[in-house]
Amino acid sequence: MMHKPNSKRQRGLSCCVALVFAGAAFSFAAQAASGAPTGVRMPLLMPDDFESLKLVSWRVEEGVPDTHNPLLEPAMPWDSGGIMAHGTVLHDPIDGLWKAWQVSTPAEEEFDDLKARHEEFRRLTYLESKDGVNWYRPMLPFVSWPGHNRTNIIFDLDSGGTAVYASVLVDPENKEWPYEMYVLRSPKLGGVANRVGHLPGPVEKRATYKYRSRDGKDWKLIEGPIHPSVGGGGDVSYVYRRGDGSYFSYFKTYPKMKEGSRIIIYDNNHRGGLRSIARRASLDGIKWGSDTLVLERDWRDPDFAQFLELTPVKVEGGYVGIVTYYNSSIQTMSLQMAASRDGIHWWRPDRRPTLPNPPLGDYGSGMIWQMHHPIVEDGKMHVYYAGSEGLHGEIFDTRFEPRIEVGGETVIGFNTPTLPFNTALCRASWQFDRLWALAPSAGGATFGEAVTRPGNPQGSRLRVNLHVRNGGEFRAELLDNSGSPIPGFSAQDCRPLTGDHRHTTVGWKGGEKAPDEAVKIRFVLKRAFLYGYDWGSR
Repeated sequence: MMHKPNSKRQRGLSCCVALVFAGAAFSFAAQAASGAPTGVRMPLLMPDDFESLKLVSWRVEEGVPDTHNPLLEPAMPWDSGGIMAHGTVLHDPIDGLWKAWQVSTPAEEEFDDLKARHEEFRRLTYLESKDGVNWYRPMLPFVSWPGHNRTNIIFDLDSGGTAVYASVLVDPENKEWPYEMYVLRSPKLGGVANRVGHLPGPVEKRATYKYRSRDGKDWKLIEGPIHPSVGGGGDVSYVYRRGDGSYFSYFKTYPKMKEGSRIIIYDNNHRGGLRSIARRASLDGIKWGSDTLVLERDWRDPDFAQFLELTPVKVEGGYVGIVTYYNSSIQTMSLQMAASRDGIHWWRPDRRPTLPNPPLGDYGSGMIWQMHHPIVEDGKMHVYYAGSEGLHGEIFDTRFEPRIEVGGETVIGFNTPTLPFNTALCRASWQFDRLWALAPSAGGATFGEAVTRPGNPQGSRLRVNLHVRNGGEFRAELLDNSGSPIPGFSAQDCRPLTGDHRHTTVGWKGGEKAPDEAVKIRFVLKRAFLYGYDWGSR
């Protein structure tokens, strides 16, 4: 359930909030230097804004894939198998360039031994762009490749094995070491000695190591293996830094299954648990606390639903999150929308994807692996991701057992390998002030209603972010402490709104300012989408 806020302001009856950029790429304290928007926006609708709902539900907007997708395709021998995400894209506040630290692998043309080898060859590589759309590979002097004295590879296998989930954090105020990175290293997977640089290797398959850099290209190893591993010993982990210098991470975990839960037979999950997301916190980035489970399958999810990544963007009063949603019945990964007041208690407005998969064979058709954090600029939220052409695992391979029979006919066979990841860099975007809305759940001529929790709006004007379709209308009425409409401010007294309004004031026969008796609002919607509301200008 959603965390219940303690203040009326948090409950949505609040003044207009200033947009705060995601702090995921750098300290929240450094946001002023990021070029983040400084204008105001409507507070996001949250479930605990409302006391009651009647014939309304949550509409989640889909991200729009960039018309330039794929932004960068495999081309070099070391990334011919995929530009795989598992890293960070950010708009660098220091020099204004767009930068990416992401995983690349060579191609696997033959795949008959049921063991994809891409996991053994994952190298961290570096990309740049001047506009966030046209990306190039800077040729760096750190790692060579047969026939190439320079590459964009940062870490080769002999520096500590495979490298994945690079969380790059930028602090423009740190003049000596402005770039910091946490990354999962695995010498055992890379087939090299169990060491990472001058430090010992992980006890388990992978562990988190900390680096720093003056330029974001030449990285110095400073700590590791960090215990407990930021990623909980698994293979998915993103790290974030707050403005006070403390840290938190989100990572994939496998909690003990609850009674009545089950994993479908064709899920390639050898651990026997449900992929879920946990969180850890740290004061210094070195010593980390215990796990807190923050997102797992609930009663609204089907039995094939699991989760791998949660990437947040900070807004005043909470977080917006993008969740990597794994559909194990068809072996695909898409993205869902989530929100939280505190970064621990997360709520998903709808279970339909906010970024769905296109048809198989297109980039993103099999898997969508998102980068470290969304980027908010100029009123848009951009999510960079590796779009995979293929599935996570094979379920239509008739060479293997067990077989599934329908009507006495054997129609499918499968085994449980993870397939090669053949991916390219892509991007999708949302209007940041319109991520989800309350909408009538019946549609047509049927009205829906939503009543807010008690607040203190007296003397303020109600403003809404609203889209009304043809034939629809939107009204609001103000209620007193008993829940009765206030004369002059009932739904019948309200000037009905139609059309598209991002920040318009609601008016009644009694005026625009809420009277002293006003405590709650009843929104009345017909073919209308309410994206946000606030009280302002007393």
